[in-house]
Amino acid sequence: MADGIPILPEDIIRNILERLPVKSLMRFQCVCRQWRSLFKTQYFITNHLHHSNHQNPCLLLQRYDMDNPSNFYCLDSEMQVSELQTPPLLNSLKQGRIIGSSNGLLCVTINMHNASVHSFGVWNPAIREVRLVPQIKFHGDYWYYDIGFGFCPVMNDYKIVITYFSVFGYISAVKVHSLSLGEWKEVEFRVNDTLSVNSKSVSVNGVMFWWTSKSFGRDTDDEDENVIVSFDLAVEVFTVIPIPKLQPIKLTVYEEKLAIISRKENSVHSAIDLWVMEEGVGASGERCGWTKKYTFSPNPCFLNPNCFLNPNCFLNPTTIWRNEIVSCPHGVEESTAVFLNLTTEKMKKFAISKCDYDHYIFNYAESLVRLEE
Repeated sequence: MADGIPILPEDIIRNILERLPVKSLMRFQCVCRQWRSLFKTQYFITNHLHHSNHQNPCLLLQRYDMDNPSNFYCLDSEMQVSELQTPPLLNSLKQGRIIGSSNGLLCVTINMHNASVHSFGVWNPAIREVRLVPQIKFHGDYWYYDIGFGFCPVMNDYKIVITYFSVFGYISAVKVHSLSLGEWKEVEFRVNDTLSVNSKSVSVNGVMFWWTSKSFGRDTDDEDENVIVSFDLAVEVFTVIPIPKLQPIKLTVYEEKLAIISRKENSVHSAIDLWVMEEGVGASGERCGWTKKYTFSPNPCFLNPNCFLNPNCFLNPTTIWRNEIVSCPHGVEESTAVFLNLTTEKMKKFAISKCDYDHYIFNYAESLVRLEE
């Protein structure tokens, strides 16, 4: 009580505010200067993000359409789909495609109608901030490339990593952009000159990972060996991590650890396994152990009664969301996402009108992370 008026202690008020949606906090900036300053502190931003990740983790969907490329949709924990309002800056540039999501920030590639130049923007949809990244010329000596986006907690920095490949698919060059420094630089890849990348990058705990194949040469009968390549975003060093003898189909994150979703070959009814890396992160020399956490044997007939007549019907896992493996099935006419629950081992399907096999799916949570230069 203060002069007979009941008040709440400041720590309780802060605890309540940390659990509110970003939209409400943007309005509450007008309440007082103290709140406006509070919402910009790193302590508050970090705590708010923690609650956002646990209270309302979302799936971000993008269906790539040449006529309307910037369609971004959000599936929330109540299974409601809403459209994200694209900022005018990205609308004017067109052809935006999400290539990574981290702490509420989205890294978007931008087609500037110049095939020899990479253009990127980092976008926080919740607070409607966009920051353009300095353009970088395409590395013309290489065949194609992969782009990753991740957060480095040690440096409190976000980085974009472009990995270039030779005509044979081997990693040949790497360029890294630091958002805090605002500049690009080239990083040497000294691990192995016969590693070919088979997956999009995944970032967890300040390390970026790729599933790769280690070639034993064309003149031998040995099969290629699957390995993981890690890139520590803090010290910018690459490391090779061995994995069990399995056929990976997707790298993902499970309980803040690197995970592999694998599927046995030669059968549309084959099991889907989830393997988790239990020790180390691969960039500082620790030994890494793998544990198989779950096994599913999903029946595609659940999705399509005529699947026996359609040999192309099978599940294509994309990510893990709210303790469920999210998959996009081949061979199903309707736009459907399939959820395999890791606890109950039950499977359900969910029709998403804006979703099909050619879409992109990312985990996403609203945040107050700022993009000021």
